[in-house]
Amino acid sequence: MSGLKLSPSIYGADLGDLRGAIRQLEAAKVELLHVDVMDGHFVYNMGFGVDHVRQIKNMTSIPLDVHLMIERPERLVEDFCKAGADMITVHAESTTRLLSCLEKIKANGKKAGIVLCPATHESILQYCLDSTDMVLQMMYNPGEVSLFHDNLLEKLTSIRKMFGDRDIDLEVDGGITDKNIKKVKDAGANVFVSGGFVFKGDVAENIQKLRDELAK
Repeated sequence: MSGLKLSPSIYGADLGDLRGAIRQLEAAKVELLHVDVMDGHFVYNMGFGVDHVRQIKNMTSIPLDVHLMIERPERLVEDFCKAGADMITVHAESTTRLLSCLEKIKANGKKAGIVLCPATHESILQYCLDSTDMVLQMMYNPGEVSLFHDNLLEKLTSIRKMFGDRDIDLEVDGGITDKNIKKVKDAGANVFVSGGFVFKGDVAENIQKLRDELAK
């Protein structure tokens, strides 16, 4: 398994002071910066777009972990590559051209990943793993606020087993806090997205709480 990585979601920060929030994350030496792209169709909310990714890339050297919650991502993956994304994950549920999306991303020299909603069976990964750098398992439905679903821990373990000896990261997103991050690590995850928890209160203190739990 690759090393443990924190990928705070910048969508959870004060959007009026993105630069300040990024500086706090840089000071905390987080490994990745999670950028949620939402189109108001695949998910109800609207989120960052290509121009926002370009601006964020100009603000930081933290690698950008760009999560596309959009319909037909094949239309835009190359634009996000050019805007500065380092890793792009696309939802298996959002396209009939999943493998094509992964190949386009990798052809542009970026890392490519697949996102699964809670109810999507992991078997959909079977024929794409050799073109995949990361799998992102949502712990609740994207774009919604819900409870962390403990019953998905077994699914994480199943996904990790599917990787075999491939060097693939397993990321989790959705309600990650200091109360459950160790559970998902023990189930096989090694990349952890957290927005609401990280940016509620003292950012440095909250990140340290996550790291302390991962160290146990």
